[in-house]
Amino acid sequence: MTKEMIISSNGHETMVAILEDDLAAEIFVERERQRGVVGNVYKGRVSKVLPGMQCSFIDLGLERDGFLYVADVVDAMEEFDKLDSDEDEAGGAGSAARGGKSDGGRVDRRQLKIEELLKEGQEILVEVVKEPLGTKGARLTSHVTMAGRFLVFMPTVDHIGVSRKIDSREERGRLRGIVREFREQRGFTGGVIIRTAASGRSKDDIVADLESFHKIWTDIRQKMDSQRAPAVVYREQSLVGKLLRDLLTDDFQAIRIDNEQEHGRVLELVRRIMPNLAPRVKLYTKPYPISKSTACRRRSTTH
Repeated sequence: MTKEMIISSNGHETMVAILEDDLAAEIFVERERQRGVVGNVYKGRVSKVLPGMQCSFIDLGLERDGFLYVADVVDAMEEFDKLDSDEDEAGGAGSAARGGKSDGGRVDRRQLKIEELLKEGQEILVEVVKEPLGTKGARLTSHVTMAGRFLVFMPTVDHIGVSRKIDSREERGRLRGIVREFREQRGFTGGVIIRTAASGRSKDDIVADLESFHKIWTDIRQKMDSQRAPAVVYREQSLVGKLLRDLLTDDFQAIRIDNEQEHGRVLELVRRIMPNLAPRVKLYTKPYPISKSTACRRRSTTH
């Protein structure tokens, strides 16, 4: 079976088609004005603290302030647990991230108050987890998460977790060892969850994700230091970026793009996540629209 990814972009709308034997198996569309802000990371400023509601409003530079509940400031590990991970066998890093101490002491998170954690005018790093709706601003968390092909990066905790779906003790140990070695060699901090998709992957594949996270987090920290709040310091990947991250495999014979600027972005991303496939990224320059030929092939499957 031949497999291709076709990307058509005009700056306002992007269409991605997955072709199998020249027939469109899946089609995805993203309109630039509808991209939203979920997944974006901001250097925000606390505009108001509301002790009665145990939340605060954060100026992001958007039309409306976002809101941040006390639980989303304190409980970093709640998000960690949602991602189907288990604790590192040492347990110390997870305990520290939960507010505990190495000597067994614990902090009761329920007793922490929003007014004890945040003050008006304070700058804070936040991620958008829910889009603004109506008169409501965006829902925020101070616990940033970034998904890669094989790992999830959580820079605000210090913990290594492995998906419970990876059953092999040897494989779990091998993957943890790769992450630990990278962390030690590069002085890389932050939490990492090893996803199910990492099972059986090479060290180079895992390190590629870590390198990407290291670069992104370095860029975020530089922007935090150099830009005044409010400012966006990281934008969630576009539709194309997410599809390449989640779907790209050696099965793809070609990735064809009809927009030169998008072609450059795709080529850069493919070089980072699967460099061996970079030669398969092609700029489409034929006179007839790439999207129309794809749509015709798709219609033929309905008869």
